[in-house]
Amino acid sequence: MTEDFDIVVRLHRYLKETDREYTVDFVPEPVAWTEVPATRRVLSRQRRRWYRGMVETLVTHWRMLFNPKYDRLGTAVMPFFVLAETIGPLIEGLGYVLLPLAWYFGLLDVEFFLVFFLLTTGFGVFLSWFGVFSEVWSFNRYDSPWQVLRLLWYGVLENFGYRQWKTLVAWRGFVEYLAGVDSWGTMERAGFSIGDD
Repeated sequence: MTEDFDIVVRLHRYLKETDREYTVDFVPEPVAWTEVPATRRVLSRQRRRWYRGMVETLVTHWRMLFNPKYDRLGTAVMPFFVLAETIGPLIEGLGYVLLPLAWYFGLLDVEFFLVFFLLTTGFGVFLSWFGVFSEVWSFNRYDSPWQVLRLLWYGVLENFGYRQWKTLVAWRGFVEYLAGVDSWGTMERAGFSIGDD
C-alpha cells in the first residue's frame, strides 16, 4: 500500500541482517513535482491508504520492533511509528469521544483539561515551528518573511479542525485495514497548469 515506506524498511532490514555497512544520506538539492489531492475527499482517500500501508508495513516487519539487532531502527524508529503514528491518532480519537461524555456526566476536571489542552497544543505548535525554522536555517529557500510567517500561522491553525479531521481519517483507515481493504481507490487528477505568478 505504501511501497516507499515498505522498501526503505526492507532495505534497512536486509542490510542489518546481512551485516553490511551502509549509510542513509539526505540530498536536499533535487526538485520534484507532485500533484496534490485537489479535494478533501481525495486527500482523505490518500491519507487512509497511507495509514493502512503504514500498519501493513509495521505488521509485516513486527520482528524488528524493540529488537537491538536493528539498532535505532528497531529500538527507536519502529516503536515511534507504532506509538505516535499508529496508536496515537486512535487514542486521540477516543479522547474526542470520551471528553464530551466525561463533561456530560460531571467527570471532567475542566481546569485540568484546559491546562492539558494548552500544553499539548503548545507542544504541537512548537514542533511545527521547529520544523519551519529548521528548514529556514538549513536551506534558506523562502524569498519573503511573509512566507515564513504564513507557515508559522499554519502551525497554529492546524490544531483547530484539521488535526481532528486527520484523526477521523486515521480511524477510518484503521477500520479499513481491519476489514481487509487493500485498494488504492480512485485518485482523481486535475493536472498541472502554469499560472501567471
